[in-house]
Amino acid sequence: MSKKNNNIFKVIVAFLPAVIWASFIYFLSAQSVLPSLALSTWDFVFKKTAHVVVYGILYILFFRGFQQTTELKGNQVWLLPLILTLAYAAFDELHQSTVPGRHGSLRDIGFDALGCSLVIMRKFGYI
Repeated sequence: MSKKNNNIFKVIVAFLPAVIWASFIYFLSAQSVLPSLALSTWDFVFKKTAHVVVYGILYILFFRGFQQTTELKGNQVWLLPLILTLAYAAFDELHQSTVPGRHGSLRDIGFDALGCSLVIMRKFGYI
């Protein structure tokens, strides 16, 4: 295998988990109705916690992909995966707004950002 093909294969393997996870998020967003809890307060807590966790995981997967394929330094180490994850979060909310029975929300992007922020703070020893 040539060096160029080997590098392309390395990038595909590194980012495949993130692509699969993003596809899972897209699948969930495409559902007209998601399961919900009987009490609206608990339903809110459950769904927003899901946003935090799901996008925290997506951030980790993008972070690992960049870590395995690039030599990012300084702020780029955490910033590039953050930008990509939040761009996907915005795309996902836009997609949700086209699904019957669903709506996009800037608040949800905020919860997605919280998930990323918690991972970043944990990764760099702040929590």
